[in-house]
Amino acid sequence: MLRTSLFFSTVILALLPTVVHSAEKPKSLLANISGWQYPDSKIHGASIRDAATVNPKGDRTVPSSYSKTVLTTTDPIDKVFKYYKSKLAQNEMPMPGNEQSQDLVGISGRSVMFHSDSEDRPVKIHIISINTAHTSTTLVISRAEDAPKTHIAWSQYETYDLNPTKDKSE
Repeated sequence: MLRTSLFFSTVILALLPTVVHSAEKPKSLLANISGWQYPDSKIHGASIRDAATVNPKGDRTVPSSYSKTVLTTTDPIDKVFKYYKSKLAQNEMPMPGNEQSQDLVGISGRSVMFHSDSEDRPVKIHIISINTAHTSTTLVISRAEDAPKTHIAWSQYETYDLNPTKDKSE
């Protein structure tokens, strides 16, 4: 039973980008991660799965997926944090349907929040949350004292519109 369920979940996620007709133009997992990848960092495994968005009764409400990976770099944590903060402030970070440096026509906007929890602790942690109408992306950047690498935990929740409205210009 579990194997069958996993098989069908995998098939659905594999086929989802081909049936989705949304403004976001879904990308492959690695293409999506590469848009958020810190320069010269290494990817340590990546996964995508059904996010199972449900209402209080347990009924599925929105087709959605959850993706995640961990990146590592030898660069200091403050340099990594400044890189992402700069990219997000310049509005250059890729978003679904928006390649770097393209105009944001058709994008309803986004919120970007920064939070740090490092004072008087043996580990530095910076959290960045980016939300759009269809995605919620989180970057957790951390490095322990005397650790050789900075870790960047990237995760993204994305919803899909399987019944998009027609383009108003038609």
